[in-house]
Amino acid sequence: MKRTVSIALIISLSAIFIACKNSECIYCDKIHRGKLIDSIKLANTNYKYSAYIPERYKHKKLPTFIFFDPHGHPELAMKKYKSIADSLGVIFIGYTLSSNETPANFSLSYFEIFIRDINRKLPVDTAKLFFVGFSGGSRVATIVQEQFQPAKGLILTGASAYNPEFYSKNMIPIVHIVGIKDFNFSEFFHLFTQYANSPSIAIIFFDGKHHWPPQNIVDLAIKMLIFDKTKMKKQPNYSLDSIPEFFLYPTLLSMKKFNFLTSEDQLIKSYEIFSKKTMPILFDIFEKEWSEQQKIINFFNFADDKKLIKYIDSLRNISLNSNHIIDEMNYALAQRLLSFIGIISFSYSANLFQQNNPAMQSILNIYEYIEPDNKDMLYFQVKWHLKNNDSVKANFYLQKADSLYPNFNVFIKN
Repeated sequence: MKRTVSIALIISLSAIFIACKNSECIYCDKIHRGKLIDSIKLANTNYKYSAYIPERYKHKKLPTFIFFDPHGHPELAMKKYKSIADSLGVIFIGYTLSSNETPANFSLSYFEIFIRDINRKLPVDTAKLFFVGFSGGSRVATIVQEQFQPAKGLILTGASAYNPEFYSKNMIPIVHIVGIKDFNFSEFFHLFTQYANSPSIAIIFFDGKHHWPPQNIVDLAIKMLIFDKTKMKKQPNYSLDSIPEFFLYPTLLSMKKFNFLTSEDQLIKSYEIFSKKTMPILFDIFEKEWSEQQKIINFFNFADDKKLIKYIDSLRNISLNSNHIIDEMNYALAQRLLSFIGIISFSYSANLFQQNNPAMQSILNIYEYIEPDNKDMLYFQVKWHLKNNDSVKANFYLQKADSLYPNFNVFIKN
């Protein structure tokens, strides 16, 4: 039954592509080129999406990258990378119904309308459609791809596919990107060990946390997907500045698989460093990371804010005193654990608030200490103190939130 429904959806989506092929392009005028259009109304709905058409657009259909963001604001990433769209001649479109709060079936139900709409309003080449996701947006991108199969390639950053089985069925190129200080780093490393020899799976590590990757890394990933390597006479320029030397091998190997020009000497040298130094240390680090995560969860289970705050201080005191690989690995581990505490703080706050559990205050103490300006933390502080008739504290956090987030009142009402 599921297979029948999936085939029907694919046929339906293909029909949309054909039907919209000759539609008038509403946003093809010169006035829209090189500008982020952030309020395109999705037909017959109350939702909007964003798009960026490159500066030198010349009235033809272009390769298109659809962005999926876990906060429902893909336009922020599109703005960050718009120079890539200009230099490569591609379109960026943001699918706003991809936030962590949006149910997957809801994202799927509007995607057909979305595809129909972008075909009608923008110069989209549906034969060259690609997805770019970050964190929960990466999960949504793979759910959409599994259901409709419209994309010819994926860029997944900050999180891998929602379901490991997705890779066994996959027939398109996928470029994975993750920071070595990202709390999801380990899942990407395990992907690399499992799919190092796959011709369609690329892995790029960079020196960063859980956020949209640096521009040069995304530029490289997009080039991996759009260039026809069999017809290329000149290799594209690329920069690997954001990648630590001891994590360079997976990227160089991925580039070679995608027929990019790579120095064989550099590849061999990076492999020796990665296999002899990086891999053995990482396996020890991952074992330690799992143990530390269990310790953190126990602190939360007992709502032991005093001990956990001391533990947070100990992690923050781990600094980079040298360029030695072990020091860098331990520093990256500390950063991942700090991010992990932030994620767990949100999860426990959401659950305990619903339960009206008195341990909520201790969890909020932890949440505020780890992420003092976090929007969700401020939301829970306001709601919790209002629930407990403490208007003084509620107003304190409300004023702080208003100073940091102009639309916080709208956020708290929704």
